[in-house]
Amino acid sequence: MKTKIAALSLAVALALPLGARADEASDKLAVAKTLTEKTVLKNLDTGFGGALEKTVSTMPEERAETVRKEAKAEFAKQRGELLDGLSKQYAEKFSLDELKRLEAIYEDPTYQKFQTVNADPKSEVNLLSQAVVTRLLNMLTLAAASDQKGGAPGGMPIPSK
Repeated sequence: MKTKIAALSLAVALALPLGARADEASDKLAVAKTLTEKTVLKNLDTGFGGALEKTVSTMPEERAETVRKEAKAEFAKQRGELLDGLSKQYAEKFSLDELKRLEAIYEDPTYQKFQTVNADPKSEVNLLSQAVVTRLLNMLTLAAASDQKGGAPGGMPIPSK
């Protein structure tokens, strides 16, 4: 009888750390999913929605509705795969404490204000960023074009503002 009690006690003692690790892994995955939703997927949702509406804006309404329906269905599938995959990666690479600290950052009102300013396509922040990125892309395009034409090596053309 004492052996059975000792074996049962040992089994319970050994199972507790496993249960705690499983709970922590589950908690990590849940926090990682919340973070992924608030960050990557929030931006993806916004970007995809805008791109979809731009795509269908010139289509006849009946065709636009068909494209919207099909695109949204595929987007939902891809979004789900991305949510699962990214959440698992974040849960593997960060401790529960680190994930909770990241979550607190994203919930901070000042950070949310910062993100709102950056997300506004009409904000001066975005206008400045777009102008610089456009100039840099133009520079690279010109460099590639001059290389194809056998331009002089070593010099990259700089586009004007």
